[in-house]
Amino acid sequence: MSRVVAVILGAVAGVLLVACSGGGAVNHGDAAVVFPDGGVEPSTACQPAGGTAPVAAPVFVRNIAAGETAWYSSPAIVDLDGSGKKLVAPLYSTFVFGPDGTQLAKGTATSGRVYAPGVVADLDGDGTIEIVVGGSDGSVAAYEWAGGSLRVKAGWPATACSADPCGDVEVRGLAGADLDGDGTIEIAVTTTETRAGEAQVFVFAADGTLYQPAGTAFPAWPRYNTRTGEGGDADFNGHGNHGYGCYGLNVGIGNIDDDPDLEILVTYDNHHINAFKKDGTSILASDWYTNRASEFSGQRLGWGQFIRWYDPTVEDDHYHLHTGEWPDVNLTMWLQWTASPPNVVDLDGDGRNEVVGIPNAEQHEPYETQGYAFMVLAGAHGDGARAARRKSGWESLPLSFQPTPRGDGDWYPPSGVPAPVTVNILGDARPEIVASINDGFVYAFGPDARLLWRFDFARGAAKTFASEPVAVDLNRDGRPEIVFGTYALETDAGRLVVLANTGALLHDVVLPGQGHNGNGIGVPAAPAVGDLDGDGNLEIVVATFDHGLDVFTVPGSGENCLLWSTGRGGLLRNGAGPSTVP
Repeated sequence: MSRVVAVILGAVAGVLLVACSGGGAVNHGDAAVVFPDGGVEPSTACQPAGGTAPVAAPVFVRNIAAGETAWYSSPAIVDLDGSGKKLVAPLYSTFVFGPDGTQLAKGTATSGRVYAPGVVADLDGDGTIEIVVGGSDGSVAAYEWAGGSLRVKAGWPATACSADPCGDVEVRGLAGADLDGDGTIEIAVTTTETRAGEAQVFVFAADGTLYQPAGTAFPAWPRYNTRTGEGGDADFNGHGNHGYGCYGLNVGIGNIDDDPDLEILVTYDNHHINAFKKDGTSILASDWYTNRASEFSGQRLGWGQFIRWYDPTVEDDHYHLHTGEWPDVNLTMWLQWTASPPNVVDLDGDGRNEVVGIPNAEQHEPYETQGYAFMVLAGAHGDGARAARRKSGWESLPLSFQPTPRGDGDWYPPSGVPAPVTVNILGDARPEIVASINDGFVYAFGPDARLLWRFDFARGAAKTFASEPVAVDLNRDGRPEIVFGTYALETDAGRLVVLANTGALLHDVVLPGQGHNGNGIGVPAAPAVGDLDGDGNLEIVVATFDHGLDVFTVPGSGENCLLWSTGRGGLLRNGAGPSTVP
């Protein structure tokens, strides 16, 4: 790991300000945490709207006591029918509330909790907005908002199960996009399926059927399947594809090659990340990576056919040079994508997207997370020579501190989902990567892997976690703020935190009326930000484990800059944002 040289410049509200040089990796022996590269000019995606006052403290408006526990399904503030904004909140049921907190509708077509944020979109272009959610039983429901109520759309619910009976399979990832450019939205779903021969990734068309692109001669979805031959996963690229459970918002969608169609990125609990074409086939990685197994020696690998290791030398020796002992997790760290959502974003402004993810780096048996690695992989552009290789400048991966280790049966509160936010927060030409990490810090990295700042939200407390952040301008000055919630099992662990784009603390608000819940106390999912009541000021809505939803307003705010205003970047929940190339 290369050393980061730091000169301390001062401290501002819990964030150390420093100047850094050297590689992008974080050296845990240094106190340095911030690289001051400006942050004073508005982003091109975030223009000012006359604001000159400091960011006002969020003002509590109301609690909405839905009577159900929230998980990682971020709320949505959206106008469903042209009559004004409403609040969509999938908890266990799927709720729609009016701006005054009145319950307008409650959908119960899925079983158990709704773990992943719901997609909110007009799926088929008929003018009716749908809300798509996944349940604990593998069910996927699309509700139509019509006549001021929810009704299940014809053809739905669908099932994200390839076995009958379904078994203990939960929908944990959900994202929407128009994969083929025909004007309708497809829904990609990932599940916790771990049984051999069963699928973890499904894609549904707007009518609830499995998506089948025109002209595809083989069944496209689900994946992985057990078919051989053309389009099959059993013998893809010789070795075949093998998956194992997707546990935390593990799907993103975007264009990572040179054709107009979109690709689906999926991360698995077997140390793999895969890239699928719209027809379900996997994309080949760079020919730099070849199979070392004797029966497939020299065979080019697919994106999802090899384990990623923290040390680039290990990957090169093992998959390129085929030299030395096979890697041993007791001696070196491998990257575990258990609950690591992928984003697709153009980090360097060259018009081609990269893939960003934050897997945990594990070592020893039983596996123990040593930290979370910020990883950027090149897309499959041109002849694919760089596909799935580490982006230049990201060869040595930045690594967080080690989170508090967990023992057997130590599951609560559940760890946060390290979902990256990929937006331009500093007003320069390129986006940054911001994420809440389970070591108790929010990190911001530049597109060249430099650590910009790191904020201590846990304040040294073990097993204190934070939601995915959002990035919005809260005082109309053209500079986005970073907003997130916290949770733990301690009394009053739920807080709403607002940071400046430089990482300085602006506001830290303890949620009023917190309760008790064995899963956690506080905010697991990304807040939703928007003008819910139409008064011109923004509202911040947080969904909690313990006491329903809290609504805050921010005086002096406006809708001029909502870069990343809800979970996974927008209502399609696909990890794309304003810096993603179509």
